[in-house]
Amino acid sequence: MSDSKEFGTSIDKPLKTTRRSLSGKQVHSIVARRLRSLDRLSFLESFAIFMGKAQLVELGLKNLLMSKHGYDEERIKRWTLGRVVKELGERGLRQDFIHLMEELKGCRNYIAHEMLANDALMRRLAGTGAHRIAWKSLRRGLYLVEEAIVVHDFLFGGE
Repeated sequence: MSDSKEFGTSIDKPLKTTRRSLSGKQVHSIVARRLRSLDRLSFLESFAIFMGKAQLVELGLKNLLMSKHGYDEERIKRWTLGRVVKELGERGLRQDFIHLMEELKGCRNYIAHEMLANDALMRRLAGTGAHRIAWKSLRRGLYLVEEAIVVHDFLFGGE
C-alpha cells in the first residue's frame, strides 16, 4: 500500500522509512500525486478503484488486529469496516488515525450504498450536468482512501 516515488520502495511492498514524522503537507503532496494517475479513468472505473482500495484498507486494519492484538482470522473475517475501526479504537490505536478511518468508513458507506442511486435520480431530474455531484463525492472518497493508505503505511508499514 505504499508510494514508490516518494519513498523509493516498490508499490507492492510496505512503506519503510526512517522518518519520524509525516506532516499534513507531505500527506497531501503524496495523495495528490497518487490521484493524478486516476484522472484518465471513467466514473465507474474510479468507483471500482475506490471500492477496491477501501477493501485493502479494511484488510490492512484486520491484519493489525491479528498481528498486534492476537485476534483470530476466523473471528474477524466477516466484520465490517466500522466494527474493525471500533475495535482498534478500543485497543488504543491513535485517535487521529481512528478519526481518519471513521471518516473513510462514512464516505465508503455512502459511495457503496447510496451514491450510484442518488446519481441516477439526479441525472433523471436535472440532466447529465448533475453527474458532477457524484464525481465530487467520489473524488472526496478517493482522496480519503489514498490518505488512509499513506498514513497506514507510515504508521505500520515496517511491521
